[in-house]
Amino acid sequence: MICDLDHKHVTLPSPFDSLKRGALFQHEAAVGEAVFRQGDRAEGMFFVLSGEIELRRHTSAGTEVVLHRASTGETFAEASLFAEKYHCDAVASSDSKLVRFDRKAVLRKMENDSTFAMEIAARFAKDVQAGRRQVELLNVRSARERVHIALSDGWLTGSVVAFARRIGLTQEATYRALAELVDAGSVRKAGRGRYEPCSPQRTSRPTPAKTS
Repeated sequence: MICDLDHKHVTLPSPFDSLKRGALFQHEAAVGEAVFRQGDRAEGMFFVLSGEIELRRHTSAGTEVVLHRASTGETFAEASLFAEKYHCDAVASSDSKLVRFDRKAVLRKMENDSTFAMEIAARFAKDVQAGRRQVELLNVRSARERVHIALSDGWLTGSVVAFARRIGLTQEATYRALAELVDAGSVRKAGRGRYEPCSPQRTSRPTPAKTS
């Protein structure tokens, strides 16, 4: 569902808060609903107000690959600003509320406002870094270590279920790892569904899985 953006109840991060009202469109997607499909005309990038969106691509062999999961406070489909069509499916993995930034309006703003262009470039650079960090994290075989690193990086911002999906573990494996970390004194349970590391985790790269 697409509707006018409710500016009274929606706060956008910089630099998107400087876009004019006509460039912003609010979308709602129920779990399992597609926001767009691969091959659809690209109308712009999206910001997740709440929920989670999976970006999926179908291979020539007919298999489906999850390329990325965008959660609350994150953007997705950034490449659509420079493409005529979307290159994958975007499907809600939970009930989600989104804001679409009109493609032409964003490009025009980037061309005419150097501050906006620099800020959006910096945001995209951080997203690339976060993506690389996630790839490193997914190479950690130990569920316990993976959960501890992700907690230390501040990835548990919503439910544990969403956290588990983001780090590529089952819900059961994540809860089990959290319980083990709490028992070991490495993690403190701060409330229902809230966990915090008891001591700073090392910030070096995660140890990759060994290959034979």
